[in-house]
Amino acid sequence: MKTIRIHRHPECHRCARIVRMHHRLDWLDRVDDTTTAPRTGALRMGEIVVEDLRDGRLLQGAEAVEAIFRAVPLYWPALLLLKIPALRRRADADARGGTGCGCEAPVNRSSRPIS
Repeated sequence: MKTIRIHRHPECHRCARIVRMHHRLDWLDRVDDTTTAPRTGALRMGEIVVEDLRDGRLLQGAEAVEAIFRAVPLYWPALLLLKIPALRRRADADARGGTGCGCEAPVNRSSRPIS
């Protein structure tokens, strides 16, 4: 029985890859995903929102990551890592799309002209 739904941006390849990994590890079939926007509105690239299907709550940031970790038993040991403030802040930023997912068009940062 599905317990959570991960809302992700439809064009974010990184998010799609991570969700596929969640599905492979989710032998209890608790995780669902969608590219439709949650009730909170459209998502940025790299941003996820997790909907708790049992009570309808929407979770963002580190709370969303924690919900995913709780739904998939193989992730349970990683729940302890979210108690470390620096790792929780990083998980929060990643889930909010704040660290850049790399799905945007690449930018040439070199000073040499492109030939």
